[in-house]
Amino acid sequence: MMYHHDTRRKLSASDAENRARGGEYVARLRRAMSDPSYALPEASLRLPFDEGLLKKSKTLARELASQKLMYVIDIGIGGSNLGTKAVYDALSGTLDAHMPFAPKMLFADTCSPELLADMAELLLNEVHHKEEIVIVVASKSGTTTETMMNASVLVGALEIALGPLADRIVCITDEGSPLWKTGETRGFHLLPIPKMVGGRYSVFSPVGAFPLLCAGVDVVALMRGAQAVVHECVEQGEKSEAFMLANDIFAWHERGTAAFDIFLFHPELESLGKWYRQLFAESLGKETTTEGTPASHRMIPTVSLGSTDLHSVEQMNLANPGLSGRVLVRAHEPHWEHGFVATDSVFAPLVPGILNRAPCEVFDAIYEGVKETYNTRGVSYGEIKLANLDAESLGAILQLEMCAVMHLANLLHVNAFDQPNVEEYKRATRRILGGE
Repeated sequence: MMYHHDTRRKLSASDAENRARGGEYVARLRRAMSDPSYALPEASLRLPFDEGLLKKSKTLARELASQKLMYVIDIGIGGSNLGTKAVYDALSGTLDAHMPFAPKMLFADTCSPELLADMAELLLNEVHHKEEIVIVVASKSGTTTETMMNASVLVGALEIALGPLADRIVCITDEGSPLWKTGETRGFHLLPIPKMVGGRYSVFSPVGAFPLLCAGVDVVALMRGAQAVVHECVEQGEKSEAFMLANDIFAWHERGTAAFDIFLFHPELESLGKWYRQLFAESLGKETTTEGTPASHRMIPTVSLGSTDLHSVEQMNLANPGLSGRVLVRAHEPHWEHGFVATDSVFAPLVPGILNRAPCEVFDAIYEGVKETYNTRGVSYGEIKLANLDAESLGAILQLEMCAVMHLANLLHVNAFDQPNVEEYKRATRRILGGE
């Protein structure tokens, strides 16, 4: 993977200060990467290297993921769900429901009655033995409203049909949380999230590792991609790709950019875009700085899909080139083989140049046309070039974004690891439900 940064970036008066601040932060990241106690807020950098923690997920996955397994039911929301779904969707494709492979993953995040009804109906129609399912209940706090509601509904419906499911339920949470204690009482399987690791940074913990292992994903390769990025980040410091990405975003912000878009030229990466949006917004969207002063930055993360959104929001971006900074993401090695070529005599002649062309050739032309237009119009952008859409490349881009956001938060003087405002709706929800 390679990040190519914005060549139109202008050096600012704060660059020297930012380099010094970044240099100090690299030392902190290095300590976090090497600390088995997970003591620092940046402790998630340790996860790709933690063989002991990964072994727990591997051992349990080998026990539960037999050849009979049909569905891994992943019940979680936000950081307990988005990273796992990002990897699964990228590897299984947008039509996984119609493909003849197993096991498949089903994700229950929001407690939509329609979603729960459809999921329960599917499972009750297709699952006849409990060995055909693994139920993951992931919640860092162990008290997430949506997650507990979904677990109650789905487990309740399945137990009526299949009998007790305690030995098919895996709770992934902080040790000692209410969910952990319930799991101990009920005989559920338990996997820990290191206490210092927040949800949006937890994809390389059992939150992501265990369900992906059950689904047959090469999690070792996923970790290998993340490891390479962490090593490069702490060894290269300000010259690393993660720091260059953060510095470009900071420079766009100083020029008045309001929206920071990840433009994904693969429909399979849409869920990765949603994961990025949470990571960016929860880490950087703070009212106050670490010094206790009001935060002055205003940064909105957005997600676009190529080439779909070239026919929608792109009009706004090109009409107002200073409105957004963009990072284009594309795998430049074909990740599927096919023999499709535009050879018909009806449709292909309607567009000059596509006759006898393969879809990938047309997509290449679209991608290059976007960059040419951006250069002409003065739209700021960088590029993340993935070697392929495989587990190792996905591990690399997930870790790249996490390292970049940590560095960017450091430059903005905000805490990348809390989310105090999100707690407000949770308290209000519990009050309305009568729980508090």
